[in-house]
Amino acid sequence: MSAAVLRVSHFDLDKIAASGQCFRWEKLYTRKYRIPAGDACAYVTQTGDTLTVDDQNVLTSSVEFWANYFAVYDDYAGMWREINRYAAEDGPEAYLTRAARASDGVVILNQPIWETIVSFMVSQNNNIPRIRRSIQAICAECGTLHTSTYDYWYGFPTPDALACADLSNAGLGYREPYIKDLAAAVAAGRFDLNFLQTADYETARAYLKSVRGIGDKVANCICLFALGHKAAFPVDTWIRRAVDREFGGEFPAARYAGYAGLIQQFMFYYEKNGDVPAVRKAAENA
Repeated sequence: MSAAVLRVSHFDLDKIAASGQCFRWEKLYTRKYRIPAGDACAYVTQTGDTLTVDDQNVLTSSVEFWANYFAVYDDYAGMWREINRYAAEDGPEAYLTRAARASDGVVILNQPIWETIVSFMVSQNNNIPRIRRSIQAICAECGTLHTSTYDYWYGFPTPDALACADLSNAGLGYREPYIKDLAAAVAAGRFDLNFLQTADYETARAYLKSVRGIGDKVANCICLFALGHKAAFPVDTWIRRAVDREFGGEFPAARYAGYAGLIQQFMFYYEKNGDVPAVRKAAENA
């Protein structure tokens, strides 16, 4: 078990936790979380631009795992310079300016691929509390139990374990056969996670959409949150409403080539957690 200190930029644990991309974080205090990811687990505290990562993995030190997970090496300062080129006080760009300012601190995590695929399959037509409960139940049912000096946690189950597990108490509903079928396909080598991790964005998205139970939105979430494709632009109800209201139904993704997915996260966070004038007005008139 070891503690590491990581330097971060444009990073806020609380905003990331509220950005809809991670479902197993457990908030302990302001900017302090217990974070399982794959088979790993750490207590993470943020003070300014510093993260202290208290890794619970007794046998191995995984500083590089957590540095990659938290996107420490991604150039968020550079992306912010690009975003600020289009800052405006009126028109559609004014909305993005407000969203970016409200969401400063949201980064795109680099999450374990298999956990991300299953988690976003669970997320379809679902809400975050239920998603969290289902994923916790899946891990408790067939994930590996790990222990450290003062903690225990369940790792995310392997495809082999998930394929043959009884998931009837996980609240998956119609999603269960899709998840179990994919787990069996991965375990048998019919669906190749290694290929997925080396594919370009369009190839990866098409490969994911070939799976029964994965549509365009879920495929884009996986591409963005696990494969590092920041061109991916997942469209859920929150984003569709914002795009229709602010951009006449079509988001100008080409203008933000290379980081449209980050802009999408700013929009999602702002719509759900920010003081959006149009949303506030609609609520007042309801």
